[in-house]
Amino acid sequence: MRRVIHKYVLLASVLVALVHGRRHGWEHRVSVNRVTDAFGLSEGPHWDQRTQKLYFVDITNQYIRRLDPATGEVNSAYIKHGPVGVVVTVDDTPDKLVAGSGRDVILVSWDGDENEANTTIEVLCSVDTDRNQTRINDGKVDSHGRFWLGTMANEVNGQVSPNEGTLYRIDDKLEPKTEVTPVSISNGLAWDKEDNKFYYIDSPTRQVVGYDYDPQAGTISNKKVIFDLNKTELQGVPDGMTIDTDGNLWVALFGGHHVIHVNPKTGKLLRKVKIPAENVTSVTFGGPLLETLYVTTSGYNLTAQQRKTTPYAGAVFALKGLGARGILANSFKMNQ
Repeated sequence: MRRVIHKYVLLASVLVALVHGRRHGWEHRVSVNRVTDAFGLSEGPHWDQRTQKLYFVDITNQYIRRLDPATGEVNSAYIKHGPVGVVVTVDDTPDKLVAGSGRDVILVSWDGDENEANTTIEVLCSVDTDRNQTRINDGKVDSHGRFWLGTMANEVNGQVSPNEGTLYRIDDKLEPKTEVTPVSISNGLAWDKEDNKFYYIDSPTRQVVGYDYDPQAGTISNKKVIFDLNKTELQGVPDGMTIDTDGNLWVALFGGHHVIHVNPKTGKLLRKVKIPAENVTSVTFGGPLLETLYVTTSGYNLTAQQRKTTPYAGAVFALKGLGARGILANSFKMNQ
């Protein structure tokens, strides 16, 4: 079976694009290859350097999925508890994950090697306890092992009520602390390698903002807009985000068909890479040298025309040849 899947993945290359952006004076030929089947609302990619596997979530179908790039095999764990907005690994614990499901932060017991229909979970804490029409969306872990995650209103008839969400910070005491409120659709997060800047996206604003960051206290201050899509001709809204070792951001454009590369210090758009799906949801670097950019997309709630023109929407894509490297993802530190 693994041999068949691997052959399928090797044949699944859908695009090779010449990216018209220059880095160190060179143009890069970037390959954009599909590496999974098309799922639903694929989101939140998290690269586990220990196992060389890619975790991601399928939000509305309530799955945590894990891709083995060496074989092309994807294993899945169904989370009966509710929609899964984000998943991260737990520090020094190979068979434990922390995820956001509904409005709860849960501990998931799953080795990732088999499909799991009745996944064992434990509720660690809850957020948005003063309301019941929201869910956890994107999140990441900082250098001290604290889990930053945000919420948004549940989508109703394709619409999301504004200003119902909050960005939280959760440490090993499992007591959520409010960092930014209100927000509408809490999405991309990233810290620079110097660990003194924090970047954040509230999607409907169509802006990427930056904060000064204190890694010891885990606090943010001095908000500043560092890239504003409203001042460009780019389509869609910014969604998930990651950062490279040069301090530049890679941002998924939901409704925009692209991943964009942005210098947060100058606010300059460096380049853009077209993805064969309209709703690009998130990005992360992976691979042994963190040189592959994994891109998640959404196949959820598409029109018949969208499904016809983007049949692979909902799949994960791998971008190679970017000439950039990522920063290792952090794992959540909790009292064992």
